[in-house]
Amino acid sequence: MLHRRTTSAVSAALLAALEIASAQVAPDAVVTQAITEKSLALHYEIEAAEAAIDACAANHLRAIVVIVDARGNTKLQMVGDRGNYNLLDEARRKARTAALMRRSTIDLQQALAANPRMRIPPDSDFLIISGGTPIRAGSEIVAAIGVAGGAPEQMEGCAQAGADKLAPYLHPEPPHQ
Repeated sequence: MLHRRTTSAVSAALLAALEIASAQVAPDAVVTQAITEKSLALHYEIEAAEAAIDACAANHLRAIVVIVDARGNTKLQMVGDRGNYNLLDEARRKARTAALMRRSTIDLQQALAANPRMRIPPDSDFLIISGGTPIRAGSEIVAAIGVAGGAPEQMEGCAQAGADKLAPYLHPEPPHQ
């Protein structure tokens, strides 16, 4: 019985607080803010992942592909035939690095080599090894793809093949007149 009274008392107090708060705010003072963001539909993510896996398979490589959104959240994971599932985290970290740093991981790798004073926090989730590529719609990053399963130089080509597969959808040519 004590539990019910406590719950009822708490509910009544919350209700009273909400009524007071709503009475103090004029209806026209409410401000809404919408956030608009571009993202890839699932079927495009699958197309990109399959293109990356196919590019790797053409070179007898076993690929693991991860696609993340622009904020680095995992959206899709795909393991190619005979792929090593234990490399999934490597692919995810490459994709996340490309999305959040807004550059391919090979570009970041080259920038680090050219500027030894450039530092990446050691506790970050970034992985600066070739194989991560942002996917852009115009100048906006909408996703990134990370590929693991072979030598980093080979993975860069596979990741780029995945991103290139979506180019006709994300960068349509202007109509010919």
